[in-house]
Amino acid sequence: MSVPYLMEDRREAGRLVAKVDADAWVREYLDPVLPTGAGRVLDVGAGPGHIAEAVLRARPDAEVTAFDGNPDRLAAGTGNPAGDALVRHSGDARALPFDDGSFDLVYSRLMLQYVAERERAVAEMARVTRPGGRVVLFDLDGQLVWHDPVGPALRAALDPVTEALAATGFDPHTGRRLFALARRAGLTDLAVRVDPYHLIAGRIDPVEREQWALKLDIARPLIARALGGPAEAADRAVEVFLAHLDSEETLTYSVAFTVTGTVAEVAGAVSGGAATAASR
Repeated sequence: MSVPYLMEDRREAGRLVAKVDADAWVREYLDPVLPTGAGRVLDVGAGPGHIAEAVLRARPDAEVTAFDGNPDRLAAGTGNPAGDALVRHSGDARALPFDDGSFDLVYSRLMLQYVAERERAVAEMARVTRPGGRVVLFDLDGQLVWHDPVGPALRAALDPVTEALAATGFDPHTGRRLFALARRAGLTDLAVRVDPYHLIAGRIDPVEREQWALKLDIARPLIARALGGPAEAADRAVEVFLAHLDSEETLTYSVAFTVTGTVAEVAGAVSGGAATAASR
């Protein structure tokens, strides 16, 4: 059984690819810890494999495995020939189908927020990383919950949706949980970084608005269920949120936490010591 994903839709793979400059993300967050030469790298929650492809471009000699809970999205790929070199596996992030110590680097990007049993998933990521190897956890804090101003119409749309998401195991504050999760998994030498992620101040950029409109359209079935009404209720909620993004007074934001740790050389070692922190 795979981890349920809230945005299952045939358009989701394309949305995931379009919303990030994968090569820039790899340079910024993974390049310092990528293995040199023919190392082994695992992307947990890889989606169509767009970040994993960027890892291959950065380290052509590496063996890169893209792992995702949806075999159809994973198999669809990005259409980029570079994806042909990826090793692809689908399954459950809480029970990774790899031997202990199989990889030099394991990372997840925006996956853990959807996993109710996050501690188990991070423990699995640590298990399949070799002693001395690195684990990188990247996730959001404040997604869908930090907005201003919030009038009655926006509040009436947001509250039921966030409550429905919480019932599925989704946590909008996963980012701040990563440090404790990494410690519990026995990772050492923890480094913590915090960066802006969503930051909309004033009227939203038209290109970014299109991305939000697609995201909300994919989420319409979930929104309708959360509101307990007909499809028209979801349509109205989407209109209200897009009107918020179109306002000159809008502030909508979230931050991204990155926690990087090392798998202990001695089996069973427990993480300790203070983390380093960088905030930009």
